[in-house]
Amino acid sequence: IEDVDFPTIAKYSEHDVGLPGVEIAVKPVRQYLYGAMAAHILGYVGMPKNIKDLPDADDYEFYQPDVQGKTEVEAAMDDYLRGTPGVRVMQRNLRGVIDTEVSTIPPKPGNNVYLTIDARIQYICEDALRAVPRGAVVVVNPNNGDILGMASVPSYDPNKFIPGISAADFKALTDDDDLAPLYNRAVRAYPPGSTFKIVTALAGLRKKMGGNSYTCNGSYMIGNRPFHCWIAAKGGAHGTIGLTEALKVSCDCYFYQYGIAAGIDSIDQTAEMLGLGEKPGLDLSEESSGVIPSPDWLAQHSNGERWGEAQTANSSIGQGYDLASPLQMAMAYATVANGGISYYPRLVRTVLTPEGKPLLGPDGQPVVPDEPKVRADLRNDFSKADIDLVRLGLWKVVNDPGGTGASARLKSVVVAGKTGTAQAWRGHTEDDVAWFCCFAPYDKPRYAICAMVNGGMHGGSVATPIAARILDQCVAMDNGTFTPDLKPLPPAHSDHPYEIVQAVVYKNGPTALGGPGGAAPEDETHDNDNPHAADSSHRQMAQPDIRPDPDAQGQVSRIPAPQPTPDRRNIFQKLFNSNRTATPTPTPHPPAHPH
Repeated sequence: IEDVDFPTIAKYSEHDVGLPGVEIAVKPVRQYLYGAMAAHILGYVGMPKNIKDLPDADDYEFYQPDVQGKTEVEAAMDDYLRGTPGVRVMQRNLRGVIDTEVSTIPPKPGNNVYLTIDARIQYICEDALRAVPRGAVVVVNPNNGDILGMASVPSYDPNKFIPGISAADFKALTDDDDLAPLYNRAVRAYPPGSTFKIVTALAGLRKKMGGNSYTCNGSYMIGNRPFHCWIAAKGGAHGTIGLTEALKVSCDCYFYQYGIAAGIDSIDQTAEMLGLGEKPGLDLSEESSGVIPSPDWLAQHSNGERWGEAQTANSSIGQGYDLASPLQMAMAYATVANGGISYYPRLVRTVLTPEGKPLLGPDGQPVVPDEPKVRADLRNDFSKADIDLVRLGLWKVVNDPGGTGASARLKSVVVAGKTGTAQAWRGHTEDDVAWFCCFAPYDKPRYAICAMVNGGMHGGSVATPIAARILDQCVAMDNGTFTPDLKPLPPAHSDHPYEIVQAVVYKNGPTALGGPGGAAPEDETHDNDNPHAADSSHRQMAQPDIRPDPDAQGQVSRIPAPQPTPDRRNIFQKLFNSNRTATPTPTPHPPAHPH
């Protein structure tokens, strides 16, 4: 019996001498002080499935197990967080009743895991993201790859999983597969849309195409098919423009031609250097590698479809089979922000012993080195002028008249970024994805941010205000003019989860120079083939401990009552009390930890 009230404890404590086999014990439990905040990062715990599989369990006649990490950081760091069980040696009297405690060895606490997450920035992210029913935000330090904040909505309260979640609560969390609050949208993959154009831009710069200009007449013919630019729906065209201007106005026709000239191999190689197409390596349960398609990839995943310029054109604008997570896109923009160093994202900063020293592995080295890890150095393949050209294009997106990210223009800091609106589907219903990726301050970046909203009308009016609010408050916090009011958060929930979000406007919004909701043109990339790319890289979600719901009388049956074995003896056997045929006893497996 758990969570016993005080009167019951008092009654049994008073009469414990006459109750052999009944013991009152205090057991520590996990508590998440901020409720649903950072739930998709921390994960949750539960009871071990098989106590005998735990270390040292065979040492004891009675073993009271500690909780075990089931998902996310709780699961990834479980071996380090778990302490060493304590020991109580008890003595029985002649009647077989335990009446004396001979000795006690207290339990040893586990190690302390320190994350890169800044609780203040995490709270800012969670608060800003609740303006939409479905979406994610990631904030990273572009100078070392540290994840400072990562939020996903809808969300859940991990405290409900301790020591097990009720069947009714778990059903409510998992009834709607697409809306499931347990999903971490920050590490799941979606069509990146125009935010992917920085990859195409860099791929062309590998081929020395920085000075190339192309003409947009509203569409571009590939074979006998027109591939449209987003501006064609407004009856317009961008004319003849260069790379930075094409980034500013997010011209699809420019990037169709630019991407085909650069070639899919260069696009894929550049994407790989930026960490796209492979898992970030945080060991989170929903972590996706995304998809960076290629001719070989298409040959393996399609029924005889051959790669051509149409596929390259779609990939160049972040559509077609392209899939990337908000975390991956945040890291890609962090690379451009810092001038070309592509870092692996880092979530766990270090693991320290209870004495405050780094925990060492068998090799004598820290199990988690407290230092950033470099994936690739683009400065070996790109000149500073090349990377600065992309940076300038991103600056124009936000700060030049006509840029699609005008609603991210702030009084407090100079911002550079890129909007995106990717065509996506939920079943047979269009469910576009709104994006905004940015970094600031422009000259010496401290933050790189990616905001993604499922069901967003446009990146400039939906995702951009979210990122701008987060960035404005982070800068104000650095300047000492803003302090987040850290407090427990209830789970994020919307009564209209699939309602299309037209625009995000905060009552006390950031001091944006571009106007609320974005006063700039909107970019919406079109998937010209609409192949419905599927992301199959998710790992199966861990099954928590589920408590059965009580019946009408309030009783809970945890274990089905054993059914009596039918007595199949004949009358002769019954008269002479002959034993039933014994069931053969299976040979026991040797213990995992013999002593």
